[in-house]
Amino acid sequence: MDITKYRPKISKYKEVKPFEMDEGVVFHNMIIQDMGPKTIIVGLATFEPSKFLPCHIHNVEESVTILKGHAFCEVEGVRTTLEPYDTSFIPANIPHRFINASDTEELIILWAYSQVDTELNHVDVKRIIVETDLCILSKS
Repeated sequence: MDITKYRPKISKYKEVKPFEMDEGVVFHNMIIQDMGPKTIIVGLATFEPSKFLPCHIHNVEESVTILKGHAFCEVEGVRTTLEPYDTSFIPANIPHRFINASDTEELIILWAYSQVDTELNHVDVKRIIVETDLCILSKS
C-alpha cells in the first residue's frame, strides 16, 4: 500500500469541478479513489426541477441522503417519497433511480458508494443503465 496516498483528505466543495451525469443532474465527486480512500467514495448531486437519473444498477453498495428538496426513490418497482434527511441504502446490483419530485425546486442529494469486496480494493464504481420497467411502479 502506498502510505503517502492513504492519508486523511479534506475536499472543498468550491474547488471540485462539477459535471453533468445526465440531463439536468450535476455531480460533484467530493471524495474519490484518486484521493486515497479504498472502500468508500462520496459526492453530491443536484437535480433540476423534475429531472431524474435513469434506472440503473451499481456493482457497489449505495447510500443516499436527501439534503434539499423532495425526491422519489424507485427501487425494484416500489416508489418511496423522500424528504430532507431521509436516507436510503441500496445493495449492489439492485435496479433503482432517484427523481426530483418537484417541478419548481432543485433536489440535492449526498451519495456514498462502498466497495463490496472483502479484499479492500479501491472502489471501482460501474453504473449500468437498465430497463426503466425494473424501477417504475407496476402498471396495474
